[in-house]
Amino acid sequence: MNLNWQYIQDNFDWLGHIVEALCIAAVVTALGLVLFKRRIALIIGLAFASGHFHGREKRDFEVSVHMRPPHLRAYEIWNWSWDQATDFWPVAAVILILLVIAVRYKAASPSAEHRLTPRPPQTAHRTNE
Repeated sequence: MNLNWQYIQDNFDWLGHIVEALCIAAVVTALGLVLFKRRIALIIGLAFASGHFHGREKRDFEVSVHMRPPHLRAYEIWNWSWDQATDFWPVAAVILILLVIAVRYKAASPSAEHRLTPRPPQTAHRTNE
């Protein structure tokens, strides 16, 4: 079986970027688990992946139009090429949907919910002496 890699590159490049973004998010989430709860680590991982792809496509635009980076005009995403836009927007949409789900997630069991929400601050009790 021969795969037509040019066809895949021409028509499914966006899907590869989504997979890459999810892998980046997974790695950053795993690293974040050292310091944060799962939900917060996931939100950080997804936000990092989104920022990574925006920065990469911005840099691709700067290179394609021979603009010296960093340049504010490169943030004008309506000037990006079709390839740059189709690399960025599907990734942005998938990451945004996953971020909304992660932020709005409610744990099913009370014990799991306890792990996902911060504890209220402890107050010192004063005694009347």
